[in-house]
Amino acid sequence: MARVIGGSTIGEGCFLDRDVVIGYPSGDELPLLDGDREAEIAGATVGDDCTLRAGTLYSRARLGSGVRSGHGWLVREDSTVGDGCLIGTGVTIDNDCRVGDHCSLQTGVYIPTGSRIGDRCFLGPNATLTNDRTPLRTDYRLEGGTLANDVTIGANALMPGISVGEGAFIAGGAVVTRDVPAWKMAVGVPARIVDLPENLKKPNRLGE
Repeated sequence: MARVIGGSTIGEGCFLDRDVVIGYPSGDELPLLDGDREAEIAGATVGDDCTLRAGTLYSRARLGSGVRSGHGWLVREDSTVGDGCLIGTGVTIDNDCRVGDHCSLQTGVYIPTGSRIGDRCFLGPNATLTNDRTPLRTDYRLEGGTLANDVTIGANALMPGISVGEGAFIAGGAVVTRDVPAWKMAVGVPARIVDLPENLKKPNRLGE
């Protein structure tokens, strides 16, 4: 049976695997877990008609309606995943992220704190966004990346603070170190910006 903690709410028509945890407390609420004040934990929100296999949704996070998951996923506090999204096996969405509607996050995707992702975006297996240019070496303000609507990203990495324009296509294996304009393609290491082939100049077929 799924564990539903604190003030968490589950929409109608949902399937929750027995190893799902909804509303796991973040650091400030952690002392309340398993005690007589557990009901004070804010909890998480799950929309209608979701299918969730084993994974964890932190307190103050929200899943929209019709979200489906693989196994071993994690969505941290203060993050939102929109309607009709796929959260693949092993996906991690850190705190304070926004994922739009009808996005497909394939196996092993990592989305760091502060990221903003538009509607109908596709992130391929093990695609990694980052938010810190000099980890543990300098004082640094984290910069989450921004993906506009209909962005496609193959298996690769985006450096901190990168913005990807609407309809842009990131080729597999690319390491993106600068912004990618709308309806352009990024290829290579470091990524070069090239024209998007005409046959790819169309919105992603997600949410149809």
